[in-house]
Amino acid sequence: MSIGLWIWSHLSFILLVAVVLCRLIRRQSSVPTQTLCCCAIVVLAILPFQQLDLSGVVLGHIGVLSASTMILLLQNLSIQLRPAKRLSQAENRVLMGVWFLIGGVIYASTFGIVEQDFYALGYQTQMSWIVLAVSGIAALLRHWLLAVCLVTAVLAQQWRLCESANLWDCMIDPWLFFASTFHLLRWAIRGRPLHKTTVAHAQEIV
Repeated sequence: MSIGLWIWSHLSFILLVAVVLCRLIRRQSSVPTQTLCCCAIVVLAILPFQQLDLSGVVLGHIGVLSASTMILLLQNLSIQLRPAKRLSQAENRVLMGVWFLIGGVIYASTFGIVEQDFYALGYQTQMSWIVLAVSGIAALLRHWLLAVCLVTAVLAQQWRLCESANLWDCMIDPWLFFASTFHLLRWAIRGRPLHKTTVAHAQEIV
């Protein structure tokens, strides 16, 4: 394993555990407690387990996280640790919609649901330039988090930080696809009853 991949896999594990742990302890803990927890997570990541370290065992079961997932975990962690500006609902929906569309096309191609092999495009250099152009458009539209995720995915592929040399694997993983699908479905289900109730209530007032 290269040093880049070793750092990437351990950083994935550390971010994942840190987000879960911060959700459990919330913000009631003091700064020394949070610092101690961070140190404990780092030690836990390199703890020997079954001839590997614990992070290798965990990621061996769930897969190495994509660059986009790591950026989103880092953003979530920053919100939990200090008062940071949250994304608006519109920004969240655009972000989840992009991951849903990319994942739907790529995984449909991977499993042979569609004839066109879109997954193979991830090995081509031209696709990296296209993704960088899309990130520029996202930045112009002030979708900063999406732009950062796309740029980071391209850099991770070019620097061979991810386990796979395919751009799509650096950009999205099944967990991110399932999470975006879940959030989009939840927004759709919550939005319809609320809209109907509001309309009905307005009609009663009139």
